Amino acid sequence: MKHLKKLNFVVLPFTIWGIMVIYVLLNKFIGTFTQNMDPSPIILTILVLIFNLALQLSIICICTIYAVKKLDLTPKRVVISLPILYLLFGLFSPPSIYLFVFTDKWSFFSAQHPAMPSWKASIFITVQYGIVMLITTLIASKKNDTDNPR
Repeated sequence: MKHLKKLNFVVLPFTIWGIMVIYVLLNKFIGTFTQNMDPSPIILTILVLIFNLALQLSIICICTIYAVKKLDLTPKRVVISLPILYLLFGLFSPPSIYLFVFTDKWSFFSAQHPAMPSWKASIFITVQYGIVMLITTLIASKKNDTDNPR
C-alpha cells in the first residue's frame, strides 16, 4: 500500500480509464443485442442517457474518493495525473458517450457526421473527467481534514 501511495497520481487515471473502457465495451456489447428492437420512445432514451451519466459520474467519484482517503491523493497530484489520463484516452477510447461528449459517428436528418478524432475526443473526455476529479478531490480532502484534524 505504501508504494501505491507514492504512485497515486498514476493509479487513479489507470483505474478510471480501465473501468470506463470496460463499461463502454460492455455497453456496446449489450447494444448489439438491442439493436434490432423496435425504436424506443424518447423518454426511455433520455432515461438511459441520465443513467449512463449518473453511472459514469459515480465511477469517477468513487475512484477519486478512494484515492483521497486511502492513497492520500492531493489536488496537485490530480492535476499531475490529467496528462496521463489524456494519453490513455488518446491511446484507446472506444467510440461512445463519455459524460457529455459523444465520440461516435452520427446522423441528423440526411447529414452524416463522422466520428470524432481520437485526439479531440481525448481532450474533451479529459477536461470533463478532470473537472469531476478535481471537485471530488477538493470536497473529499476538506471532509477528510475536518474528520481527522492534524
